Amino acid sequence: MVATAGVRASGAYVTSLTGTSNAVQASQAFVRVLYNIPTTGVLASSAYVTTLMQTSNEVRSSAAYVTVLWRGRVAQPQLRAWTYTMDGHDFYVLRLGDFTTLVYDTFSKQWSEWCGADLPFWRANTGMNWIGGQKFATDYGSNVIVGDDTWGLLWFLDPLLPYDEAPDSEAPAQQIPFDRIVTGEVTLRGRDSVPCYGIFLAGDNYGLTATDFTPGVTLETSDDDARTFDNQGTITVPADYQQEDPYEWLSLGLMSSPGRVFRITDNGVFTRIDGMDMNDNAG
Repeated sequence: MVATAGVRASGAYVTSLTGTSNAVQASQAFVRVLYNIPTTGVLASSAYVTTLMQTSNEVRSSAAYVTVLWRGRVAQPQLRAWTYTMDGHDFYVLRLGDFTTLVYDTFSKQWSEWCGADLPFWRANTGMNWIGGQKFATDYGSNVIVGDDTWGLLWFLDPLLPYDEAPDSEAPAQQIPFDRIVTGEVTLRGRDSVPCYGIFLAGDNYGLTATDFTPGVTLETSDDDARTFDNQGTITVPADYQQEDPYEWLSLGLMSSPGRVFRITDNGVFTRIDGMDMNDNAG
């Protein structure tokens, strides 16, 4: 049983019960295998259960004899490659199994690493520009449709949303923030130290729309080639407030050889970062 509104077995001897739905329940049943990916919940009550496997928000087994109770993702070591075009940029996506997802922008000729908040890779397992889906672009942001290998959903990519939408429609928070991390370095040589009076970050957020969380941008610095970082503070921006550029961090001490690495982490402030400037003199 796959992709149904619900899977239930009551008062039955069940050898195998599988499904991808909102709920899987086995009540008063002898269950050999109960397997489900992924759902809001899996219930096995008053049942003799040999194997119960599931990857979802919760697993329940009440008054049951359980030999194996397992929860987690099914490993997918396959390598996948796909492409899509958005805002005049051609993207080449490499899903390296369960290790990571690398995305190449042919316009800027830059690689980036994409992942989820709790996964080392991007849940979008495959995707494309759906020509027939152009009629949905106004409402959903684009005609780029991708498949979610964790929740079994299809998503449209919206370049203007500063957050991910929750895959569970009953979740208390429907807006899920995700981090965008950018690093840069100022290299120095010799024995002289250079003061860093301030860092000024400029970008555009096109008007914030997040309501379930408060977006913020954090600056971290490293003086040992990114082995360790010092947190220089987070600037938060309420959803109803338009922050004026630049975002600034002042009095950041002295820099010396080999230089300083700057790491910017943004969880929903910027749609685009225009640049970062450093004030290194008293004038």
